[in-house]
Amino acid sequence: MSDDLSIQGTLEEMTVPDLFRSLIRSGETAVVSLVSPQRRDDIYFLDGRIGYASSSDPDLALGEILLRSGDIDLRQYSDAMEKLVSSKRIGSVLCDLGYLKPDGLIRAVEHQAQQIIHDAIGCRSGRYTIDFTSSFPSDVITLPLNTERLVLDGIRRLQNWSLIARGIGKPERLLAHVPHAESRVYSLSLDENESYLFSLFSEPITINAACERSYLSNFDTCRIVWGLFAANLLEDAERKEMGARRAAVESEMQLEETVELYNSAFQRIFALVMQKIGDHTYDFIDRVVLHLSPEVLPYLSGVNLLNEGRVDFDQFLNNLISSGSADRAHIVNDVLNELLYGWIFEIRTEFGAATEKEVIGMIDNLRHNG
Repeated sequence: MSDDLSIQGTLEEMTVPDLFRSLIRSGETAVVSLVSPQRRDDIYFLDGRIGYASSSDPDLALGEILLRSGDIDLRQYSDAMEKLVSSKRIGSVLCDLGYLKPDGLIRAVEHQAQQIIHDAIGCRSGRYTIDFTSSFPSDVITLPLNTERLVLDGIRRLQNWSLIARGIGKPERLLAHVPHAESRVYSLSLDENESYLFSLFSEPITINAACERSYLSNFDTCRIVWGLFAANLLEDAERKEMGARRAAVESEMQLEETVELYNSAFQRIFALVMQKIGDHTYDFIDRVVLHLSPEVLPYLSGVNLLNEGRVDFDQFLNNLISSGSADRAHIVNDVLNELLYGWIFEIRTEFGAATEKEVIGMIDNLRHNG
């Protein structure tokens, strides 16, 4: 996307996990800004992965988080705050004072980012902006954060049914694994409950059905299911099915176009033969069919070539479907080519090389224009 593109909206319309999921799925590099009267959070995505987070909430500042976690005490915190100047960050000051080691600082910044993201996931009001970009400011450190685990853990902390209900949508919603989700879960360390619910969606089922099967409460089931969905481990099965149906329709249309192109040739050959031998054309067609191989004949079962030599597409397609063959386009071309060669062979036998050459020229012209 363009670096200049921004998307804006309200958190009453879109939950934060759903915002995250859209960037995870699309693999975008962008900054998600969440703004409310109390605070502003900025979450940085690099190629669809969370890489950094910052917040204006003073309780989510690095010093306060270290004090809360017990990594520094009150005296160390106070010393660092007294020596803090605008040109330095508190992490650097703590390192200079010997209260924090450099590797401890990296872990602390990772922990801070996790806390900001977990807290942001629970936001229910305010505005959001997604600014798409190709790079981040130089002061942004890309951290080795596990995006899916952050989303799962953030949602697991939620106690607001109103937010969970918005996230899961209708209880009749049909969900299933996203492609290759099984291979991705190994790196996420799913807990027993997450693994169990994830396994329920190996085949498409509704959220209602998952609640009925789950040994967890409906609240906990819905919360975990939303986490799996927001982490892009589950997707809407209806959309997948619609895509499959659309692909099937497009494939069927392409097959019909191929059959119609051959039918144009068969129809012209039929007219030429009819002009030469009249009703004996129907005996001619019987001889054409004799040139078909045993492998091809089942695909033309029930197909009547007496309608100007045309192949009935619906019957042909039904035979293809009944055969269970996967590569239908290849089979269609093989069957129709054999049928065409049968016509040409009988043309040469019945009318000679000159008529054969005329028919081949006609076919080449149809293919070129088709």
